[in-house]
Amino acid sequence: MTDAPSPLLRQLPNAVTVARAIAGLVGAWAFVRGGALVEGGADAAASNWAIAAGVIFVLAAASDYLDGWLARRFGAESPLGALMDPIADKILVDAYLVGFLAAFEFDPFLAVPVAIIILRDLLVTGLRLNGLSETDTPLAVTEEAKFKTGVVMILVALPFLLALLNITGWFYIWVGGVWFAALLSAWTGWPYLRAALKR
Repeated sequence: MTDAPSPLLRQLPNAVTVARAIAGLVGAWAFVRGGALVEGGADAAASNWAIAAGVIFVLAAASDYLDGWLARRFGAESPLGALMDPIADKILVDAYLVGFLAAFEFDPFLAVPVAIIILRDLLVTGLRLNGLSETDTPLAVTEEAKFKTGVVMILVALPFLLALLNITGWFYIWVGGVWFAALLSAWTGWPYLRAALKR
C-alpha cells in the first residue's frame, strides 16, 4: 500500500494550471514586446522575442496534458480543477491571438474571427461560473469544445513553426484557419448556453 500524496502534491495540478494561464500572458507579451511580424522582416532581437514566445507557448500547451495527468496520479481531481483548466486554456490561446492581432496591425480579416473566439470564450466562462455556488459543479467541458481548443492551439503554434521553417506567403491561408476556428467556437458554445438555460 502506497502512502497518500501530501497536500502540497495534491495542489500541484492546480499550480500547473495557473502557471499555464500566466505563461499565456507572459508569452503574448514577449511576442508583442519584440515588435516582430511572424512572417519576415524581423531583426535579430525581435526574432529572439518571437522564438521565446513560441517556446513558452509550446511548453504551456503541453502542460494542458500534464495537469490532468498529475490530478489523476495524485487523486487530486476536483470541481475547482475542472473549472480552472479550460479557463487557463482560454487565457493561453486568447492572449496569443491578441498578440498576433497586434503584430499584424489589427488586420480586419483577422480581427473579426479573433473577436468571435474571445467573445465565445468569455460567454462560456460566464455560463460555467453562473450558479456555481448552488451546485459546486461547473458545466462539464464538451468533447466538441476540447476539439475546438486543440484546433486553436495548433493554429497559434503554426505561425511559429512556419517562421522557423522560413516558409512565406501563408498569412491569409492561416487566417482562413482562424475563421474555421471562430465558426467552430460559435458552434461549440451553443451546448453551454442550452445547458445553462436548463439550469
